[in-house]
Amino acid sequence: MITENRGKEYIIFNVSKNIVESYYRFLDRQFVNVSQTNSVVTKYLDLGIKVIRLKIANKELLPRVEQNFHCSLKNESKHYDATLYVWKDDIKTFLSDYYRNLTDLKYLCVDSENKPVIKFFLDKDILNAHNVATNNFYFVAKSFSDEAISKFGHLFVHSIYPVTLTANSSLAHAASVGIDNKGVLICAKGGSGKSTLAVSCLINGFQYVSDDYLILNKEKNILYSYPIYSMITLSPQIYNKLTNLKSKFMYNNYNNTKYTLDISEYDENFVKKLPIKTILFPVISNTLNPYIEKTSKAKAITQFVYSTAKQMDQHLNKEYIKTLTSLVKDLDCYQINLSQDLDKNVRILKDFILKEI
Repeated sequence: MITENRGKEYIIFNVSKNIVESYYRFLDRQFVNVSQTNSVVTKYLDLGIKVIRLKIANKELLPRVEQNFHCSLKNESKHYDATLYVWKDDIKTFLSDYYRNLTDLKYLCVDSENKPVIKFFLDKDILNAHNVATNNFYFVAKSFSDEAISKFGHLFVHSIYPVTLTANSSLAHAASVGIDNKGVLICAKGGSGKSTLAVSCLINGFQYVSDDYLILNKEKNILYSYPIYSMITLSPQIYNKLTNLKSKFMYNNYNNTKYTLDISEYDENFVKKLPIKTILFPVISNTLNPYIEKTSKAKAITQFVYSTAKQMDQHLNKEYIKTLTSLVKDLDCYQINLSQDLDKNVRILKDFILKEI
């Protein structure tokens, strides 16, 4: 049984379990076929609460993976919770001629039991799939060039998210830094100064987890953050202001609005598990001197939940929103009104952490 929901640029199919399982078998065969002519490299992403085994069928992809995940990538692991198969292929060859020739089609999704499990991002030439029964994931791209991958955002983020989602944990769109194991969760939508503040803190010796994506896990009523990526993205304007940032330029994103930078030189600042004491909500202002004030819990948490759910395309998923809210609902929330002076912003945050939390 196949039902189809069609829009101007997308098609969503709802198919039977048997049909989708046959497609997973097809993906498995494709990976085996590619592996016959390409040596497969096995790595492990240690995300603190979960481990993902990576099976990469093209050696040319390995440097990109190592740069992106330097802080969480391992050569060996005693266990793993999911497997992500990665290879290069033209995803349009996986479609019939009819759908392949629909030039306006940007997105095609296969749902099973009303859950999206296979996604064709045709405008980005990327396939992302999840076999829920085996916890196998598939990431297929026509090209692993800088431009192609940057269109899809952080590498593998849409596969990491479902692995880490439990009643007490989730991937989150947020930054996290701290001092003396007292961490703050910096939550805001893009363009609000979140990354700039986090990276400025990193340069000044703070404990560091992330500037953009991280893992949250609540354990015995304490919320912890865990790192994923060893790279950051900054606008050229902010990058030029951070003259003492130790980083390696990786690439411009696809529309040349952000630099992607390798910050593995700061390995000693990365912490594997940082207790979160409060939520910090940044606001770019015209003030000469930055200041921190108590703010509405609803305002800060709404920003956090909405930005994360939007990034994961789960903003209509009530259960997911409920899970995110439950992770942070017991934290106090503050607003930091940022000045144009990055050093002043860091100093006031340092004083706040040392004296107030």
